Amino acid sequence: MDNGTKSLVNVLLSVLAPVLVLDHCSTDGPAFYELGTVWAMVIALALPIGCGVYTFWDTRKVDPITLFGLLGTILTGVVTVYANTGEGGAIRTDTPWWYAAKEALIALLLCGAVLVTAKRRESLLRLFVYSDAIFDIPRIERAVQEKSVQTEYENTLWRANLMMAATLFASAVANFLLALHFLLPVLDKEPAQQALEYNYAVSNMTWWGYLVIGVPLLLTLFGVIKFLIRRLEAITALPSVTMR
Repeated sequence: MDNGTKSLVNVLLSVLAPVLVLDHCSTDGPAFYELGTVWAMVIALALPIGCGVYTFWDTRKVDPITLFGLLGTILTGVVTVYANTGEGGAIRTDTPWWYAAKEALIALLLCGAVLVTAKRRESLLRLFVYSDAIFDIPRIERAVQEKSVQTEYENTLWRANLMMAATLFASAVANFLLALHFLLPVLDKEPAQQALEYNYAVSNMTWWGYLVIGVPLLLTLFGVIKFLIRRLEAITALPSVTMR
């Protein structure tokens, strides 16, 4: 299976399949797929966890994004267990705030990881943006040495790290607000309906999170790549700094 196919399968199992399970299997009825709120949530969480574990087994590498994604899924399970310990079938009234904090935490941890690893050779910037797959790094670093522009080079990479960290911080705020937007209305439902509405809210957050947050985040990272290309070509005087 090539990398493109693996990425597509990963999206299907980590995003689309859990959304479909939560939307269509959370009701408790006679149909075989009407599993109830508990089993629907269990299956919806098991799919991305299984996908992440398989990725570790297949690549033998600890991918930070996959690792943080697994952490987020596990925390979703923890918050869900806590949410369903309310009285009379209702979810706990502080659930929206705990869930929103969990949603913000993952992006904040990534933001912190970007800053902590910024000065290291194996930084998150080099892993996801300034990578050998996009940039001809050996040629860039030879030109940096030849032209004695090490300070300008390091400042450029530091600014790119700050841009990436700022993007993740904005994502944390957006995740927090999106979670409150979907979960606070659940508390207004009848207690017996709140567990079901909670599953629907988690489904909506998964789907809308990728549209409202994931797409702008991806576009911003493309902006960071364009910034690096422009600045590196300027300080190295190379006609192109990308791989051809």
